[in-house]
Amino acid sequence: MIRGSENDHTVPFLDTALRELEKLNNLREESILLSRKLLAICRASIVKIRHLNDLLETEEKLREVVREVNSFLRRCADEIGYIDESVRTSLSPVLQEAVEGISLSRILRGAPVPSHKELLVRPKEYLLGIADAIGEIRRVVLQCLMEEDITKAQDLTNKMEEIYEALNSAVFPDSLVPIRKKVDLARILVDKTLSELIVYKASLKLKKGGDRE
Repeated sequence: MIRGSENDHTVPFLDTALRELEKLNNLREESILLSRKLLAICRASIVKIRHLNDLLETEEKLREVVREVNSFLRRCADEIGYIDESVRTSLSPVLQEAVEGISLSRILRGAPVPSHKELLVRPKEYLLGIADAIGEIRRVVLQCLMEEDITKAQDLTNKMEEIYEALNSAVFPDSLVPIRKKVDLARILVDKTLSELIVYKASLKLKKGGDRE
């Protein structure tokens, strides 16, 4: 607790700054707890989406997560007059995972992925979330191959390539958006998935040829 009045000090507004930092620290600690809670929701939602369970309902739950984050950020702005980067840093992974899940749901439903403005997130979290979605799409592709759904596997692989090629054009410093490593990983995942798809198609042809004999 900060005691004293502004007139008690040679620097009259020192207490004002200290009280503001005290509020900010409380908000930062609250944002960390909120982040943990919402990340758990996002991760559980992504698993449900990957297994094609309740896509619309789960997508709406992720949109609610974004709304809750934005509501907290507005509260920060109301209480201290601005949104400190320490608070944004705590909540940024939540927005990234929410974008990842919503994007995955839309892609699996054959619907266009909404813009960052429609999702109410910054371009940074949007791009990072989209990049992470490539790994989740790959998981679904492998599941399709196990179920011998080659058409769907090919379609989703094409979407992986499309997303990678779009992201690969992004040339920004890590201080602005740390996406380069994610794009490099996306390239590896796309190449690996394409190779597995080719091998699967070849084995399918051999199997059909053997059956005819």
